[in-house]
Amino acid sequence: MLRKMITDKHYPITATLQIPLSYSMTEVDHGRYRLMFTRAAGMGKCHLLWLCKVSIVILLSWPTTQGLDNGLALTPPMGWLSWERFGCQINCTKWPDSCISERLYLRQGRLMLEHGYVDAGYEYVRIDDCWSAPERGVDGRLVEDRVRFPHGLKNLSSTLHSWGLKIGLYGDIGTQTCVGYPGFEGYFEQDAWTLANEFEIDAIKVDACHANESDFNITYPAFGRALNKTGRPILYSCCWPSDYYEQHNHWENPDYLNYGIKQTCNTWRNYFDVFDSWESVSKIIDFWARLGPEDIMVKAGGPGGWNDPDMLVIGNPGLSLSEQQAQFAMYAIFAAPLMMSTDLRTISDESRSILLNTDIIAVNQDPLGRQGWCVGSKPLPENSRIWIRELIPTWWNNSHQVKDCPPQTSDSWAVVLENRNTIFWRQAITFDPQIHLPNGHSWHSFFVRDLIARKDLGIFENNFTALVDESSVGMFMVFFISSSESGAEEA
Repeated sequence: MLRKMITDKHYPITATLQIPLSYSMTEVDHGRYRLMFTRAAGMGKCHLLWLCKVSIVILLSWPTTQGLDNGLALTPPMGWLSWERFGCQINCTKWPDSCISERLYLRQGRLMLEHGYVDAGYEYVRIDDCWSAPERGVDGRLVEDRVRFPHGLKNLSSTLHSWGLKIGLYGDIGTQTCVGYPGFEGYFEQDAWTLANEFEIDAIKVDACHANESDFNITYPAFGRALNKTGRPILYSCCWPSDYYEQHNHWENPDYLNYGIKQTCNTWRNYFDVFDSWESVSKIIDFWARLGPEDIMVKAGGPGGWNDPDMLVIGNPGLSLSEQQAQFAMYAIFAAPLMMSTDLRTISDESRSILLNTDIIAVNQDPLGRQGWCVGSKPLPENSRIWIRELIPTWWNNSHQVKDCPPQTSDSWAVVLENRNTIFWRQAITFDPQIHLPNGHSWHSFFVRDLIARKDLGIFENNFTALVDESSVGMFMVFFISSSESGAEEA
């Protein structure tokens, strides 16, 4: 595998390539570049995106802002997080299988390994609140609850690392965590050292309870610097701005977001906590109904730092299967972290298949790293919406047969057709590239793949219509093909 740093006009681009490619780069508008790749002669054959042995990671440093540069989260982080499902249950006598303990995290981590989650990309096992002792140790250091973690956090870390997993922990930027355990305030340097060297963690979620909100622009960067000083790569997940800044409208300020949060954190919460209900999930989706790529929140997300709409509640009893599918599809459009919060011991096969849909995961993990947006609801049926996300270009070949890649690549988009109604059965929703893609794409023929059903639908002319159930979505990948290649009939 080749890693190559290309620098042109002071815009560094990191490319990870699995086959030899040559490239050319042209500026298509201010601060935005298109890279065209050509496969080296004599190097095998190539299928569509899902079959082609190509992985390209592009990280652009835009002229106006820069994200956190700690080498982590070049794509949205994926893993499992305990909070929404298991909360702060600490009574291990009454609830031995679901209390916050090393037993719980080892079992969930083992199931991630055995049931295909790790192969699909989930890698973090993240502990949330209530892991520590109620008070700091005699030397002022954070210590784990030795009843519930009898072998210590370092041993837990070592075990998870030996399985190829990473471990995440939880803390608070203030004096106490949300439940009342010791916070980081006053101990930034010491606690960062403990997390890195004694506990050997790989990620930290830092909440914002019992803290002075007006100091977040000081305290969160200060703790981030303390983490970086340890020399250990630690994914930094911030609850900054979260609820407070939603109320005070600070986080929609371009200067505040781009020169504060984005340069400090690998992920940052934006909205209220998710609950195991469709009302909660649908409000989060509505919050992210941003109407274009220039929206400050859409622009903020990208390689190294991502908007975080909170956990996936797929596999829990609060959502129907179609609602679970909708959350997963929308989080892929949002380029959101995929943090499951469910009991992997009891999850249904149907919910598991949603979480292991590698077609949708590929959209979420698309290396171009551009967050999607809503293109509105007109001229669509009532209470329906269309969402789009630009993807890395896809190679096309007729009939999906193994053959040489063509010399050019094609515009590729993920498209979600959303039926927001909760009554009256299905709606027919039509996607029209000339209406719903930027700059009025004049596509004549385009290829469509159903990402939920994981099957190719074929070539369509001018537009594409799908029937979508209530409180549900359809999710598709579409890409342009030239008229010379459109010999197949519509599926």
